Amino acid sequence: MLNKLELKVSILSPSYFGMVMATGTTVIAMHLLGIRYLPLIFTFLNFFVYLVLVVMNFIRILKFWPNMKADLRSADRGPGFFTFVAGTDVLGDQAVLILHNPFLGYVLWFIGFVSWVILQYPLVFLLLIGEGNVSANWLLIPVSTMTVSVLSADLGKFNDSLVYVSLISYFMGWAVYFLFTFLLGVRLFLHKVTEEDLIPSLWINGGFPALASLSSSLLLLNFGNSLGSLTGVLLGTSLLIWSYGTWWIPILFLAFLWKHLVRRVSLLRYDFQFWSAVFPVAVYGVGTYFLAKVSRIPGILLISHIFFFITLVLWIYQMGGFLYNLVEVLRS
Repeated sequence: MLNKLELKVSILSPSYFGMVMATGTTVIAMHLLGIRYLPLIFTFLNFFVYLVLVVMNFIRILKFWPNMKADLRSADRGPGFFTFVAGTDVLGDQAVLILHNPFLGYVLWFIGFVSWVILQYPLVFLLLIGEGNVSANWLLIPVSTMTVSVLSADLGKFNDSLVYVSLISYFMGWAVYFLFTFLLGVRLFLHKVTEEDLIPSLWINGGFPALASLSSSLLLLNFGNSLGSLTGVLLGTSLLIWSYGTWWIPILFLAFLWKHLVRRVSLLRYDFQFWSAVFPVAVYGVGTYFLAKVSRIPGILLISHIFFFITLVLWIYQMGGFLYNLVEVLRS
């Protein structure tokens, strides 16, 4: 069994922190629904999963460095490391909203921010010099940028200077998202689409708009009176990107129905990449919830609650697959 665990660690995907992202956002959705006790329990569970994954990655660095180095230099797997940034930021949001511990939130913000700075420029440079092609995983760069903005907005209630970090990363996320969405769109619409192109990470294209809407809504809710002329800009861009995300999500549902019903790719087998499908659905519900509070548009709040329950179903399905897979690994 020990040898098999070592093998699993050696080939661990950098994207596995997507599990932390999905679980954390689902827990926040539970909290917003008014569910008691469970958000606190699953917050501690998420911290445990995060620490286990951190330890596993340290083992990869110490014992399987060639594999880790290959991932860092890979245009396909490399962007997966940004799930560490986003997962750390989501944990920071849980620390602030559920544990009411801003100090822990600051610590996680610092880890996430430093990791975000260190990771992005070498990986983007690899793409610029032609070491690989753009895939949906590259959207994790603007996604992680926006999670920095969201956590900064949450912590801005305790430190005004982080409001500026939230604003800058918000608009920076938009710019980077436009760049990679254009490149990805060229690939998807001008080339034949295969089952491999429709991996769950494509859901990230629906998750970024929800994150952007969430960030701007939090800025407006917490600091609307001090933002001056930016108030109208934030509300307008929030509605714009949320509308685009709302339009995009049904297309993704159709794409996955095509993949699993027409192409008969089984959904019964556990696939860790599906965490990257749970996260955007969860963050869409959370983003829609806060947009409803800011915009007061009728019906939007109902949409958020519908997606909260869809999120819970998807999370239970994926966690069940993970636990079954874990038991099988431990038994073998």
